[in-house]
Amino acid sequence: MSAPTPRDSPVSGEGGGVLSRTVVSTIGMGVQGLARFAYTLLIGRLAGPESLGEISALLSLAVFAVLFWPAAAGVAASRFLPDLRLSDSALGVLKRSFAVSVIVLAILTVPGALLLGSDLAKTLGTVVLVVSYSGYVFVRGVLFGEDRITRATVLDTVASFVSITALVGVLLAGWHWATLLPLAASYAIFAVASWPRGGVASAGVLPGARREVLIFTRDSAIALLATGGLLLETMVFVRAFETPIVAGLFAAGLSLATPANQLAQSVQQVLVPHFARMLSGSARAIRSSLVRVFLVTLAAFVVLFGLLIWLSPWILSVFYGDSYREAVESMRPLLVAVCAMSITAAPAAYLIAVGRQGLFAKIWLTATVVGTAVMLVASPALGQWGVISGFLIGACGGSAAVVICGLTLAPRIPRDLAGSPLPSNSP
Repeated sequence: MSAPTPRDSPVSGEGGGVLSRTVVSTIGMGVQGLARFAYTLLIGRLAGPESLGEISALLSLAVFAVLFWPAAAGVAASRFLPDLRLSDSALGVLKRSFAVSVIVLAILTVPGALLLGSDLAKTLGTVVLVVSYSGYVFVRGVLFGEDRITRATVLDTVASFVSITALVGVLLAGWHWATLLPLAASYAIFAVASWPRGGVASAGVLPGARREVLIFTRDSAIALLATGGLLLETMVFVRAFETPIVAGLFAAGLSLATPANQLAQSVQQVLVPHFARMLSGSARAIRSSLVRVFLVTLAAFVVLFGLLIWLSPWILSVFYGDSYREAVESMRPLLVAVCAMSITAAPAAYLIAVGRQGLFAKIWLTATVVGTAVMLVASPALGQWGVISGFLIGACGGSAAVVICGLTLAPRIPRDLAGSPLPSNSP
């Protein structure tokens, strides 16, 4: 396990500017994204579309379960660990709430996997994946909050190599019941290798700190469930209302959209502690930084997703084979929706860091409710196109609201635990 990081400075880790942090984080998340893509690619190639559809649905279920609290605890760690007032208290509160949430989610995953038609072995594999992935997202948030991004990237690389190597062995041996275990093992390696030490006991938490941290985590969980859940539930709806073959083709297209979305998440994860560290400075500086980062990421994501949309027929044929070419029809609108969500990386990180995470959560909760309602109404008759319609409406509407609010709302004045404004370097 990693040694505790000193919490005596706002930046206790490797240092560097926001650009260098973003590049290093992008490498790590890029490796993980490619590994996830290779994972589904190998299953699709060696096990076929029906198996790919089943495993993709279970992966979506596991990731969706983690959004209920563990992923939000990781976001909270990246927000509060740079804060000298709250770092030790926050870590203690987050570790305890994380442990409780993982136990509850592991139990609730069992009926969810069984309802998707999985056998007992794959159901247990999904439970193991929920536990290990929970540890991964939480520990990654801690490392980002402690500014140890390089360590996270190295561990991402090692864990990805382990997952792909082990999966090849599992598939070649014909152990399809264990398909999820290599991925679960890779996340467990990451979590165990850097599980955070420290954090004060419950009795030593600063007055008001527990409430502040838990409210932030609650709001983040709502936002993550809304944003991540909207994407993940597309696979579940398609699995429910389409044939196994169509679900497998849809899963292939979704797997190509996922790495680019993970890239946006890595940018957002770097920017949350970046903006949090700027709260003690001037409002003008943080707004200027937001605009610069937003323009750069906007241009980058438009180019990236434009290329993916243009090259999607070729990409599907190269990676999955000609039998998956029909997936291009669903892949292109999926990429448009994921692009809209990705360009919110900077405004979303800003809203989370400056105390407006509640507004951010409400925006995405509304967007997800609307998108899900469209899916529920349209999917029984239109199949995957009803799912895609709901996803487009929710994703594009929510993204537009986040960008507008992020670029127009001023940061809230940071306050100490007694409610007094903290000093600022300039107005």
